[in-house]
Parts: sequence; structure tokens; C-alpha cells
Amino acid sequence: MNPLNPRAALTLCSSVVLAIGMVSERPAEASPPEKPPVTNDAARTRQQSGNSVEENLPTPQLKLSPLEALRNFEPPVGEEYTLGAGDEISIQYPSRPDLASRDVIGPDGRTTLPLAGPIEVAGLTREAAGKKIAEAMSPYYTSLTATVKVEKYGSNHVILLGNVKNPGMVNFDQTPTLLEVLSKGGTETRPDGNVPEQCVIYRGDLVYWVDLQELLVTGSPLANLRLRRNDVVFVPALSTRTVTVMGQVQHPGQVVLRHDSTLASVLGESGGLNDAAGSNPELEIVHHSKGDRTQYVRFNDLLKPNGGMEISLSPGDIIYAPKSGIAKVGFVMQQLAPFLTMGSFAALAAH
Repeated sequence: MNPLNPRAALTLCSSVVLAIGMVSERPAEASPPEKPPVTNDAARTRQQSGNSVEENLPTPQLKLSPLEALRNFEPPVGEEYTLGAGDEISIQYPSRPDLASRDVIGPDGRTTLPLAGPIEVAGLTREAAGKKIAEAMSPYYTSLTATVKVEKYGSNHVILLGNVKNPGMVNFDQTPTLLEVLSKGGTETRPDGNVPEQCVIYRGDLVYWVDLQELLVTGSPLANLRLRRNDVVFVPALSTRTVTVMGQVQHPGQVVLRHDSTLASVLGESGGLNDAAGSNPELEIVHHSKGDRTQYVRFNDLLKPNGGMEISLSPGDIIYAPKSGIAKVGFVMQQLAPFLTMGSFAALAAH
């Protein structure tokens, strides 16, 4: 047997090693490591945290429009009257007319029955009060029924306060309404002859501002809002919503703001511009509610369609109409006139 030469032996060894490497498995690092599966606890934790985030998010809520809120504030039509302290009632028993009685519900909401004694009826309708009275009298009379009638509505009143001629309690024999309350109280009309711009209604913990004049102008039936017993209506003073007009106008002073007031209408209520303002003055509007920011507008721009509509006025604003340049020159000449006359006489005397 011939011995292998060194080169052939080396080639044979390399072939064997290569074959062994091809048959054996690849090392673990040759393939990318797989991500460990998410355990149930981890998934549960992430889900719970996600739920907590969702629970903490604010729930979106729709806001009612002012008119819709006012409709909800108004009692329903035909709401049945409930008895209250001060109501004078008569109780009739059809099967026993001799038991008929008449009483005024006391401040504690009770009325006194023969034999049965005091019984609370305040807050009940007439029908419910009749059933309760018949039940209270049942130990003493069999098959007894009772009917309740309101002879005088002593508890059906609204309190009117504020800038009115006759503040105090206003009584009604039917469902009270806002315009009836104001008319009976005698509201102070504004300088333009209109009713107050706003009023406030207090009902327990609820407070509602009513834009009365806007409701009247738009013809909304909510202007004559139905009220509840013991509502408090407050009419603010007229001077709380005014602007001041100064400078070259016919009647400088305060002008009451209406819901539809514009710069042109306010100037009109001040009598308009006088001759010293010229034909096209640059009006100055100082907005007190906006940090005394001053706005300028030419008078002729107000005469255009929708002119000045973009200028919103707020209570406390000041409108100033300056003198025109020609008026200023005329004023100076008027002041110098006596001196010019004396100079003319002196010149003539010198001749």
C-alpha cells in the first residue's frame, strides 16, 4: 500500500470536515432570537392600564342652547296644582254632607279634621289630598269619600324684587307667568320706552338669566315664561347696561344698551352729530371691557350697508366724537376776533 502524499492527505481531511459541517445543525446564533411570548399577566396589566386611561378620559357632553335650557326651566303646560301653606280649602263628603268643613292650610302644611285631627296635605294634588283625608277618616266612618276644592290660592305667589315700582309678593289664581309678574309689579321703563333688557329668576338653588327684550323682539312665546310657586324674579337697574357718548353730539351722556344696539343707533339716541363734528369725523370707541382698547371708525362708514356691525359695544364703553379741523380753526378765529378788531381800529387810528 502506497502511503498518501501530504498534499492528498490535507485535501481529504478538508473534504471530511466540510461534509461534517454540512450535516450538523446550524448554531443557535445563526437565526435571529425569537421574542419571548407575552405572558397573560403582562397582557392583563396592559389591558387594565388601557382601561384606566379610558376611564379617566372626560365623557363628552352636549350643552343645551339657551332657548332649550329655558324650555326645560319652564313647568309643563297643564301641570296639576299642588296645595301649599296659606291655601284656603273646602272639604266635601258626598255621603256625609254634615261633615263638610273649610280650613286654611297652616304654615306646617297641615289641616285639622274632625276626630282624625291634623293631617299634612301640602304638596299634594286635590285628588291625592281627598284620598288621604278619606283614609284618615276611615276608622270613624265607613265607605267615606272626600273631595277637596281650593277656595283661595294663598300659597300661589311669586316674589318680585329690584328696579320695579311695587316690589313684593304677587299672588295668582292660576299659573303665574313672567310678563304678568312684571306688569303687576310695574317695571320702570327705560328711556327708550322698552321693558328691561334682562331679569333673573331664582328657583331654589337654580338661577337663570332671561334675555327678556330679545325674546320679545323675536316673538318667542318664552317671553311669557310660566313660573312656579315661590319663584323670585329680580329686575336689575337700568344703569347697569349703558355706554357713554361724549364730544360733538347733540345730547352727550349715557345711552342704555339694547340687545340689538349698534354704534349708529347709539349715536342716533344721542341726537346725532352736531355741526362741530364735520361731515366725516373719525369716531373713537374706548372698550372698557377690553382693557380700554381704542378703536377708530369713520362716520361715513357707518352709513354703508352693514356699516359698523363688526363693532360690538359693551357696558362701560365710551364713544367720542372729536371736533373737525375746520371747527377748530373757526374756534381759534372766534377767540382771536376781539383782538383782531382792536388791531383794525388801531390801524385806522394811525391813519
